[in-house]
Amino acid sequence: MRVGRTLPPAAVPISFREILSGLAGLASGRKTVARFETELQEYYGVSHVSLVNSGKTALTVILTVLKELHPGREEVVIPAYTCYSVPAAVTRAGLKVLPCDVDPATLDYDWEKLEGALDSGRVLCAVSAHLFGFPADVDRLKELASPRGIFVVEDAAQAMGGEVGGRKIGTLGDIALFSLGRGKAFSTVSGGIILTGDARLGDAVTRAVRGLPHEGGGDFLLTFCYALALSLLVRPGLFWLPKALPFLRLGETRFDPRFSMKQLGAFQVGLARGWQERLARLRETRLRKAVFLEKAGVKATARLKRAFPNLIRFPVLVDEAKRRRLIEMSEEEGLGVALVYPDAVTGIAELRGTLLGGPAPQAEQVAKRLVSLPLHPYVTEKDLRRIADLINSGAGEGGK
Repeated sequence: MRVGRTLPPAAVPISFREILSGLAGLASGRKTVARFETELQEYYGVSHVSLVNSGKTALTVILTVLKELHPGREEVVIPAYTCYSVPAAVTRAGLKVLPCDVDPATLDYDWEKLEGALDSGRVLCAVSAHLFGFPADVDRLKELASPRGIFVVEDAAQAMGGEVGGRKIGTLGDIALFSLGRGKAFSTVSGGIILTGDARLGDAVTRAVRGLPHEGGGDFLLTFCYALALSLLVRPGLFWLPKALPFLRLGETRFDPRFSMKQLGAFQVGLARGWQERLARLRETRLRKAVFLEKAGVKATARLKRAFPNLIRFPVLVDEAKRRRLIEMSEEEGLGVALVYPDAVTGIAELRGTLLGGPAPQAEQVAKRLVSLPLHPYVTEKDLRRIADLINSGAGEGGK
């Protein structure tokens, strides 16, 4: 166990001032929530915004609404390498998971395989995931999906604040979601946002969210304590402490469709005060560090084409045989290089026997080779040099 300065793989600083704003938001209640919704509508130029307690809840609400609008369709196409929350939400919505293989060079769909996946006549929607904040090709997906009557759901859980071709991520598909959870592009400890410019979808989502329970006093107390802990323990000088506590299960990926679904609490909404300026600062800071790594010879798996993304991590494919040693060296030096999702969606044990489609060998290879590098505001230039030296030392293909 390392005791000393340790970088978290991803982090969004939360200050005591912002916690005070959260308490003020709690006191104002519905007024604070309405203000945040209006700000989001104006910023993204959409007619409908709904707030829930997590990104998983946001996706589940979206899928449930789509299922009600098109009851004859029950398949949801998702990238075969993505966050486990995505298939968990599909399962929670009572739909079938249809994973499609990915292109390791972009982490987006393998487009040749996707066309076959969309042709069953039972596909309700396809999820376009901006993994780590790198923009997915939503336009290309819409060109394939829309003529088949398939909705495109933009999973921007990790990409709030990003832009591509002058358009804001979250406005490219038929409907989209952001996550406000720990380690995302912008965080209020917990939370999810649904946005759409489609009035029919927006009205249906609004009704569905109004049917969810409100967070109670216990939820607030838990979130308040979590915010206080994050404001201190996510700092590199203290992060070694929660990292050393196995019961916290930090960095562990679990498939669990039994999550709580509620409306977003006013405390979290209050934490978001000044979000536009904070989001812009976080994006510029992360981009500057990503550019530093690229100039140092570290190559991300995905490329930035006409994009101004808000990257939460810098994904790199490394030599599978050397990945374990690379992580061990990072742990010894506290550099925050981390594994990501332990397997492709096709390898999730709880989904065995229920998945549609065939194998996804490229996604399975990505799961065995991918690591992420930290880009958050606590990462210094000295840290970046050490991280680049580690990657370029020959452990991975991300080096020179």
